Amino acid sequence: MHLITMAHLGEAQGVIEYFNLKRITPHYFEGELLCCLITGEGPFEAATTTSHYLGQKKFNSVINLGIAGTLSDDFKVGEIYGVRSIYLIIDGKPQFKSFKSFEKGADCLTSFERIVSSQKANKLSGIGHLVDREAWGVAMAAKTCGVSFKCFKLISDVAGTIGACEIVRDNAQNGSLQLAQFLQNIIEDRPSEKNHTELQGFHFTVSTRHKFEQMLKKISIREAIEIDDVAELFNLDELREQKILPKDRTRLLLNQMENKLDPLKEKLESGLQKWKTPLEREGIFIQTDSTWESDEVKLSFSAKTQLELEQKIEILRNLKFKPFENLRNGNFNVE
Repeated sequence: MHLITMAHLGEAQGVIEYFNLKRITPHYFEGELLCCLITGEGPFEAATTTSHYLGQKKFNSVINLGIAGTLSDDFKVGEIYGVRSIYLIIDGKPQFKSFKSFEKGADCLTSFERIVSSQKANKLSGIGHLVDREAWGVAMAAKTCGVSFKCFKLISDVAGTIGACEIVRDNAQNGSLQLAQFLQNIIEDRPSEKNHTELQGFHFTVSTRHKFEQMLKKISIREAIEIDDVAELFNLDELREQKILPKDRTRLLLNQMENKLDPLKEKLESGLQKWKTPLEREGIFIQTDSTWESDEVKLSFSAKTQLELEQKIEILRNLKFKPFENLRNGNFNVE
């Protein structure tokens, strides 16, 4: 079991969703492969929190994963690097005790304070390559408890630049997902895979991106084609031409992929939509169980006048329930 430590919930959200972790406390999440601990900022706060959980449960390794600012042009924003050594910085000065993560990689400085000026960043650039707020504390806790420790950092910004906090905030969702996918690769000990969700005109959240990647693999196996060729099975240009939000375009694409994997479901959904459409045109909406296990149907509508209310009630009186029953019984005729 791995203990993943991250400074903030925002950067950890991708890991929590990607690995289906269950919230145990506001700062601690558990799953089958790993647990995730939100340490907060500050080296001593991180050390205290990590030590507490290492004393509660046996872990094979501790992996500090998160964002860092770069102090060197050799380490680029948007890339993830393994950390070689971690140093503690107090009042701009390195302290005696340091910790090692890898034999090669970037040297990370854990600072007692946020580095918000270029002057402070320039002074630190001669000591290390990256700067964060928690890695040293996590490393100290892991080494003290005799647990294997590794550290990886996603470069979020250039330390000390104006507007760095805004840059980090704006890229938080993408960075969170990037960290989650990277974590999966290192846990499974395999090289990073190509990101297939860079589709122009589509917007993927953490959950829809994961769902998309999983269906790509399944369709690739079923159709006996390469993953890179799966997208050619769908008319992406037609979806792009629809005047809808990118996230809705993604939802339609995922529906098409699900139908490709399950033709029976496609027939069910087509029949259901045929039954629902006339009512939806009248402002009456039908909700059914997506798994088709329940025969319950929920209807909703709004009315502004007594006349409108009576009209919709009359439409409902003429609603035939039989088409829905036919679909659930495997009869796709909804006439």
